[in-house]
Amino acid sequence: MSTTGAALARRMIEAAQHTRWRGAGGYSSQAFAAKGDARPFPQADAEREQFGDFFRLFPAFDIAGLMRGHDVLDLGSGYGGKTVEYRRRSGAARVCGIEPHANMIDKSRQYAASQHVDGVEFTLCGPRDIPYPAESFDVVLTHDVLEHVEDPRVTVAEIHRVLRRGGWSFHVFPLYWGAFSHHLDYIVNVPGIHWMFSPETLVAAVNDVLRANPNFGTSPQPAPKASFDNRRRVLPGLNGLSGIHLRTLFSQFEVVDIRRVGLGLRGLGLVANSGLPVLLRDLVTATVVCVIRKPQ
Repeated sequence: MSTTGAALARRMIEAAQHTRWRGAGGYSSQAFAAKGDARPFPQADAEREQFGDFFRLFPAFDIAGLMRGHDVLDLGSGYGGKTVEYRRRSGAARVCGIEPHANMIDKSRQYAASQHVDGVEFTLCGPRDIPYPAESFDVVLTHDVLEHVEDPRVTVAEIHRVLRRGGWSFHVFPLYWGAFSHHLDYIVNVPGIHWMFSPETLVAAVNDVLRANPNFGTSPQPAPKASFDNRRRVLPGLNGLSGIHLRTLFSQFEVVDIRRVGLGLRGLGLVANSGLPVLLRDLVTATVVCVIRKPQ
């Protein structure tokens, strides 16, 4: 790691705080409190307020209709805000949320109890397993999750295992090289900043800023690790999932629809879904929207 590079990255992060590319703050309770949000479940409430974002990405599919009366898995359920809404708004028979963090499971259960919504449960999972028997669910949903799991190939295989035959799975996830896919938006949202600096350099700069200014409401970041395919080092919390993996990731399933949503500028959606080299398309991809089905 270059100390000069880390100093440059830090100056860029600090300068961005006076621009539209500034950090939005962390997702901890303390970060919400610092913004004047004193609600008892601020993270779950924020998730509930963003509930419609997921469904709007699937205009051709009646996801709520597919969920109605069926068993649904919310893989990577966060603080439970959307999980509770899946049950409340779709009429699913049962909605199960899973997360690998015990504190988030506890808060999700407390939130669900405060909403007086039955038919919702939250279960702690490991980094690679889904803690339910085979063929337990009719629908599986993931929203900004597959880029975080330890190995997306293992997670997709687990989804295949727990889905019933003919079951549906809907996914939204960014690709590692997308301009805004660095997941550093709590402190800086400069597009492509992870193209400019190595993960080690960026983490060193981020941690310097966090130590100097605890108001971001985020703890110092751990060291970068290898991507799930061991091809490169990646930023903490990410696994390096990119466009090259889309060719085989869902091979066990019938792929009903898979498309890239381009960044906000007009025409970038066409570029993202064009025949250009995969990496170039990744750079202008905001997120991937995927519909898969387990064969009958």
